Amino acid sequence: MDLNELYNKLIAEGCNRFFIEGVGGPQKDDVELLAYHNGKWEVAYTERGKRSNPMFSTTDQQEAIRYYYDHVIRQQHMHLVTFTRSAAISDLYKAELEGLNLKVIQNDIPHYKELGDRIFRLFVINKDIFTAKKKMINIPYYDEDLKRY
Repeated sequence: MDLNELYNKLIAEGCNRFFIEGVGGPQKDDVELLAYHNGKWEVAYTERGKRSNPMFSTTDQQEAIRYYYDHVIRQQHMHLVTFTRSAAISDLYKAELEGLNLKVIQNDIPHYKELGDRIFRLFVINKDIFTAKKKMINIPYYDEDLKRY
């Protein structure tokens, strides 16, 4: 498997917390990273622009790809479904997602801009995002004033 095939395979599995140097990823920060550095393929974590020490290192690209795939696929990849101040909207989406037999994670922000400014956030995991997007419209849902998030 080459790096582009690895990227496509991870996307097809619903992964969103990865970045492959030279190919890209859904996001660049707070992700598992595969990079070629000083003659070695390294797997590390990057957070806020800082790379951790490698958790795995090898000169063999295929060995690195296999390790990286197995490592990333074991992670929980949360996909945002709602970002709203409305409990009613959040409840509607949650009921519809659960009606599709999808696991829903609610992780609210109790004090977004000020004390008591609650944001209701719903997430689905890994491949469930494909079912959610296929069966529901307007995913992810944002309140109009929160779209810059």
